[in-house]
Parts: sequence; C-alpha cells; structure tokens
Amino acid sequence: MWRKLFCVSLLLAGNAWAGANDVIVDKVWLRESVPGQTSVTVQMNLTVNKAARLLSVSSPVAAAGEIQDVVMRKGKLQTGKVDSIRLNAHSTTLFGTRGMYLALVGLKQPLNAGDHIPLSLVLESGGKTFTVDTSAEVRALELSYQHYNDPTVKDHR
Repeated sequence: MWRKLFCVSLLLAGNAWAGANDVIVDKVWLRESVPGQTSVTVQMNLTVNKAARLLSVSSPVAAAGEIQDVVMRKGKLQTGKVDSIRLNAHSTTLFGTRGMYLALVGLKQPLNAGDHIPLSLVLESGGKTFTVDTSAEVRALELSYQHYNDPTVKDHR
C-alpha cells in the first residue's frame, strides 16, 4: 500500500516539475559572418518532453536575440518577431526551417568558422522558468551560384 502511494506521489511530482533534463538541444550551428553583417540565424533542434514555452534566446556575442516567425501576409512572406513559442509535449521544433527562426541581432564581433558561440535559451514549463545553456558551432559560408540556370554565372570556389 505505501509502496503504491509513494510511486504515485513520485509520478505526480515528476509531471508537475519540468527542468533542463526535459529539454534536448542538438544540431546547433550558424554560419560565419561577413564584414558589416549585423545579424545571424541559429539552426537547431529543440526537443521537449513536457509542454513548454520558449521565451527568449541570447548570446554574449549579440546585443539581442529574437524568436522569429515567417508568415504569409497579403500574398507576401513577412518575418515578424514573436514573444514566445509554444512547444508541445514530446515534440521537436526545428529552427531555421519551416518558418521558425532564432536570430542573434547586433553582432558585437565577427563570427569565424570553427568558433563555438555560447547560447542561452529561457523556457517556461509548469509555471517555472529555467535556462538551458548550449553552444553553437560556427560553420563556413557556402557560396554557390550553381542553382542559377545561367551559363554565364560560374561557381568560383
């Protein structure tokens, strides 16, 4: 009897609390910057075991972080900043594809291939706010003109 009561209480307590162990962040990367570039998008997969909200993203290499959504308005694609994103339980959100983006705005330094940039994600779940720290690999730019159908345009890599 006591054993069942103890197991049920542990189960209920586990469902009421969510923390960093309920969040998996992987495949985090961004492209190197070019002179004069002021923002960059972060590519990543964010998996949550419990329903949560992504409240913000930040990095010491940028003045601010933004959560952006691309939507169709009046026949045109428009990017807009959103305050937060709802993350369903047992789901993976792909940032950098399907209209969901994390942007670092106001870059304070150049981003070079091979660097690792610290990132902090602030999430809320079960009424509690917590931070998940990770790092993003800076990958080299891939400049290619092969997707153009013009024979005069050459790929000069």
